[in-house]
Amino acid sequence: AKLKLVYLDYENARIALDNTRLIAPFDGVVVNLDLVPGQVVGSSPVMTLTSMDNLLVKFYMDETDLEGVSVGNRTVYTFNAYPETNLEGKVAVIEQSLQTFDGSPVLVVWGTLPERPSFNLLVGMTLDVEVIAGEVKDALLIPVQALKEITAGSYAVFVVQADGSLKLTPVTIGLRDFAN
Repeated sequence: AKLKLVYLDYENARIALDNTRLIAPFDGVVVNLDLVPGQVVGSSPVMTLTSMDNLLVKFYMDETDLEGVSVGNRTVYTFNAYPETNLEGKVAVIEQSLQTFDGSPVLVVWGTLPERPSFNLLVGMTLDVEVIAGEVKDALLIPVQALKEITAGSYAVFVVQADGSLKLTPVTIGLRDFAN
């Protein structure tokens, strides 16, 4: 009977020890640990684990830019720590509700990063994001003020001729923003 009690104590201790093991749902690196030795752990988070695989960038855009952003748009990232290096990715997710950031409503957008860049990335780094909403190759870029509306939706520009005279030349409008 005494041996049985010792064995039960052993089994209870083994089960208690097994219940103290934390098993991560993925391979990663612990980036934050809010524990002290002997602390009782409840249901609140005690550590932050991150993975450097399938990297995503969370960034905010003004809600007025919603029309110009969509999943699949190309992104260009410039990290403040590496200003000479640009990385390209794509818009992966546009959250379906606005959040408030510094008192203004913003879109929350998630973008992909290429696998394992050649420099060291840390969780929480600051970067600038450029979302490419549209792209045209071999097009002429002119100031919007140079456009002359001939009829509704029909435009022309003045082209300087070899003799210095101006010739009104019809143009087809491609991509357009507030300036060009």
